[in-house]
Amino acid sequence: MDNKLIRKEQCPDCAKMGKDTKGDNLAVYDDGQTHCYACGTHGHVTHTKKPIKIKDSSWMKHYRGDYYSLPDRKLRAETLEKYKVKCEKNSKGDIIKHHYPYHNQRGDMVGIKTRTVENKAFRGWGDTSNTNMLFGQNLFKAGGKFLTIVEGELDCCSAYEMFGSRWPVVSINNGANSVSNIKNNLEWIDSFETVVICFDDDEAGRDSAKQVAPILGPNKCKVLTLAKHKDASDYLANGDSKAFYDEWWNDAKEYTVSGVATIEEMREALLDYKNTELVPLPDSFGNLNEMMRGGIAKGELVSIVAHTSIGKTTILNELIYHFATKTNERIGCFMVEDNIDETIRKVVSVHTAENLQLVKPTDLNVDVIMESAIDIGFGSKIQLHNDGGGSIDIDEMFSKIRYFVKGLNCGIILVDPLHTAIKNLSNENIEEVMDRFIKLCKETKCAVILSTHTRKPDDGSHPHKISEYDVKGSGAIPQACHTNILFSRDKLAEDEYTKNSTRIRVPKLRRTGQTGEAGWAYFNPEKARLEKGINPDMGGSDASDF
Repeated sequence: MDNKLIRKEQCPDCAKMGKDTKGDNLAVYDDGQTHCYACGTHGHVTHTKKPIKIKDSSWMKHYRGDYYSLPDRKLRAETLEKYKVKCEKNSKGDIIKHHYPYHNQRGDMVGIKTRTVENKAFRGWGDTSNTNMLFGQNLFKAGGKFLTIVEGELDCCSAYEMFGSRWPVVSINNGANSVSNIKNNLEWIDSFETVVICFDDDEAGRDSAKQVAPILGPNKCKVLTLAKHKDASDYLANGDSKAFYDEWWNDAKEYTVSGVATIEEMREALLDYKNTELVPLPDSFGNLNEMMRGGIAKGELVSIVAHTSIGKTTILNELIYHFATKTNERIGCFMVEDNIDETIRKVVSVHTAENLQLVKPTDLNVDVIMESAIDIGFGSKIQLHNDGGGSIDIDEMFSKIRYFVKGLNCGIILVDPLHTAIKNLSNENIEEVMDRFIKLCKETKCAVILSTHTRKPDDGSHPHKISEYDVKGSGAIPQACHTNILFSRDKLAEDEYTKNSTRIRVPKLRRTGQTGEAGWAYFNPEKARLEKGINPDMGGSDASDF
């Protein structure tokens, strides 16, 4: 019984002499024998020990037609013949179907995909599964400088033609299952120095590229996002072969694993830092501006740490007034422990140098106070959170902060105090909260200042004994913040100046690395203002407490 011809493929001996460019000189028979009718070489399929099993080939009856050019796609007949794409015509001579051949891992043609031109519908005949070779893979031997992977058979032929038939181009079988198709042929793909993914410039194509690129990995894979047309076929059809080649050569970006910075991203980061906006603090805040090289930076998270009744709210009121009157920033205020009237009275007191806290409620001149409040910037540069008082849940808090920043253009957010502002804040969720604050600062470039509660202090015999890790709850708050500022004072001192003097220290300042003593601030009770102070002992601070 005569051996049966099962396929034709490229003859290696002819190929070495630069011949058999069509890749069909070598005949392969079902018993593994091979014979080239051009050079006469006779041999066997490598590692074949028994007759090759022939599967059902009834699908072959659908593989009909010839290798015609496609004028509407500007594809030459020679290119379609290279990829063995047959076209079927009707009685009028119009092309009505394309037939794309698929091969298994041994190189056997085992099925076809048929595309009906009229409705662009596809149908498979035989085996067109993702375990097969990529479309066109059987035409190119492993190894080489460039391989381009596209998302459709016509795109594959078009790209190959636009490259002047210089470099291999293959296509995935099915966009939805591209990952498995790539994995099944990874060894062959990995043999090329550079692999360019050139999928369709639509949502599905971009999603597929994101799934495939990590499989191929960095230092090999490049991703080309097409700019002028949707796919390679459209470039050829519109006469934009040069544009396609230029984009492929110049615009394909090296794939990098998420989270690994490129040189371009490094430069952008430095330029971004160079343009950092610094917002100066009040002159009364000791030497903080000098240590911070100009003030707090937009996009940073700052914590103010102090024991109970030290004057955290007074410090924040001074900040509100300073930011509103001495900078261009708008301030969003979440002053949870103060009612709206308290915040207004305290900030207006800073403005008028008259302590309105000491005035009887019935003696307040509301119109005069409101005139000053408007002059300072309440309702414009100063935005107050107002929900009737009390804490709010985590999601609501961040939603409102985001509105203050993006909707009201606030560049600085004050939260006083953090532990009261957020409902059910605990050691279990504080890390999540701080992570969200960090991401919010980074995303919006706003500066967030948090005042924090501390654990129960000692009996008052060591008023300046405080550290950033005295913050109530876990260490997540001081660890997450870019800057931690400690404020302490001897509130039980007999001497009035000492009692109203606040020591300022910085245990953490990530941006400059400057830490340590930051001077003193003095609260003038008559003017309700913080002023730059000096060490009450005049002999230097006791560093052993720090």
